[in-house]
Order: sequence, then C-alpha cells, then structure tokens
Amino acid sequence: MQTVKNKRNVLVILGHDAEGPILVDALRPRSEGTGFTLLVPATSLHGPNSETDWADALDRAERNTETIRAAGLEVVETIVGDADFAAAAGDVLHSREIDDVVVLVDPEAAFGARPALVAV
Repeated sequence: MQTVKNKRNVLVILGHDAEGPILVDALRPRSEGTGFTLLVPATSLHGPNSETDWADALDRAERNTETIRAAGLEVVETIVGDADFAAAAGDVLHSREIDDVVVLVDPEAAFGARPALVAV
C-alpha cells in the first residue's frame, strides 16, 4: 500500500472534460499539507479497450499533472485507469492510503444532470 508520510493523500478522479483552471481551482483550497493522486479513467469514446482512448487518457494525465505542478501543488502519483470510473477508483482505493476523494467532471454537464449534487 502506498502512503504519503506527514501529508494527506487526496485522490482526484478527473473526468474527460474537467481540466486546467477548473482542476487547479478545485484543488487549491485542499492543497495545504496535501499530495494529490491523479486518476484519469480511460473514458471509452471509441469502443471497448480502444488504444485511442488509452492514448488520450495518457495525454490528459500528463497534461494535467503538469498543470497541477505548475500551480505549485504536489502530485504524488498519476494513474491512468479503467474506463469505468467506479472500477478505476476501487483499484486505487484498495491499493493506496487515501484520505479524501475529489471527483471532477464537466461542471455544466453534471449540473444539468444532478444540480443538487454539484459544488462549483
């Protein structure tokens, strides 16, 4: 099990359309004494186990890791996981010591679907 000594480890599950300023703005209030584990599910847009989807997820993972670090926040680990958010999150939660979870999705789409559950 991976641990982060003397810091909280927050799992950040990054949806397909939540990037850049949205990501940094959501993490900054939680950043003091915290390292972030970034999970980018390989969202299935081109069919099951599509190499294109995995390549896209790797690109988003690298790009967003750099965005977080450029903002002065700590990234403990970056993981590209299963296309199924729940399966990917379960894999991480069972193999690492995680103190909190932040799920970031496209806020407009989430707000339209479940406005009572969205914090912007």
